[in-house]
Amino acid sequence: MHSFKAPSENIGTIEGHTAAQLLSAAADVALVIDQRGVIRDVSFGSSDLLKRGFQQWIGTKWIDTVARDSRHKITEFLSATKEESREPRQVNHRLEDGTNLMVMYSVVPLEERGHIIAVGKDLSSLEKMQQKLVNVQCAMERDFARLSQYETRYRVLFQTSAEAILIANADNFKVLEANPVACELLDLDERKLVSHSLLRHFKGDQKSEIEKALNRLADSGKSSELELTPDGDRVGLTVGMSLFKIEGIAHILVRLQKVAAEGDSPKFAQAESEQFERLSALVENAPDALVVTDKNGVILTANSEFLDLAQLAGAEMANGSSLANWLGHGTVDFSVITSSLREHGTVRLYRTELRGEFGSRVDVEVSAVNVSDGGVNCLGFSIRNISRRFSAANDESDVRPRTNDQLTELIGRVPLKELVRESTELIEQLCIQAALKRTGNNRASAAELLGLSRQSLYVKLRLYSMESDE
Repeated sequence: MHSFKAPSENIGTIEGHTAAQLLSAAADVALVIDQRGVIRDVSFGSSDLLKRGFQQWIGTKWIDTVARDSRHKITEFLSATKEESREPRQVNHRLEDGTNLMVMYSVVPLEERGHIIAVGKDLSSLEKMQQKLVNVQCAMERDFARLSQYETRYRVLFQTSAEAILIANADNFKVLEANPVACELLDLDERKLVSHSLLRHFKGDQKSEIEKALNRLADSGKSSELELTPDGDRVGLTVGMSLFKIEGIAHILVRLQKVAAEGDSPKFAQAESEQFERLSALVENAPDALVVTDKNGVILTANSEFLDLAQLAGAEMANGSSLANWLGHGTVDFSVITSSLREHGTVRLYRTELRGEFGSRVDVEVSAVNVSDGGVNCLGFSIRNISRRFSAANDESDVRPRTNDQLTELIGRVPLKELVRESTELIEQLCIQAALKRTGNNRASAAELLGLSRQSLYVKLRLYSMESDE
């Protein structure tokens, strides 16, 4: 603590009334404590603290107003001599409503009467900020865990895919990732393939051809295929390319497929078959519903999780039917998803419902992507059941109807008329609460402030169960 250098010169002797005004202006709460530790007077710099029962402390021992974990701090304050240093200490007060209030106290002795003044700073705002920080940190940890799960799924699919896949930068065609099948097909070690240009593995004419195809893809965004022969290899490859973006940076997904030739050994085909079986088992047993449709939304294949959510006995009941039949708003949801796919290439976490054949409804998040199967454009959907997901803890208030975010999430799932009614009730409750607070809970004045009759206000208080609010 650093005090004034010349207080007598610059400030002089301050009268008790002036000192009280200074304490009220500078401190959130100031207590005058006698030699027995009894509170003789209380001053407040905040009107909120006045409503929380501090005025009733006069005549009470200071140590009796604090929580058990703070009693030793009060004892140290009262037992310290004039020569001893009194560092500011945080004290937890017990309030009438059962909550604790954190106050940072500094103690100043009054030499004339032997009393001390405890000057306190309300730490409630700090406590709320700390709680918000904890909530944000918990939300970030949940998001990080979810992203880690996505990363793991992507890695499993990428590494176990039976198809040779490369991911390259659309600007310089540098290979960013390559799965084991691609390395085997090009007969290159991953270290020699990744971080090098994709064009270096093709001959002169073919290098020019693939470079033109990549440029066309970067300009138009349309998937394309061509047949080429890598440098030093007699076996032709079918090269399929698709464009996608990550955080605004364009990337190219390159799919390589060996062109079958007469007399080829079945060894590679057998390895491909085994990898395809493993990938199929992974997709079939995935915890999320996975569906592949044509561009019109007709289901081509679906895994068992989708069949369970849709209450279907077998895959034949889904294949050939439109996915829109099971979405919460049918063709409306499907049109929104496909429009986003055309614009962005992918759709993530689209909230809707999935209807079962026998009337069940579950909340789901739909992610979708354009995929290509042998040159035929298809749509891939990942549908996650979120009906059992716990919502993040929100800050509570005196009024607990739906928040704005919750109301907007219900658009499309609840009729507009009902949403408008809920919004109106929310606004009414907030306005009534604000009017009561502003008038010190004087209902007659609150009714006048709101432009209502007293009878109308009482009716609304009963309607919203706010009669007992103080």
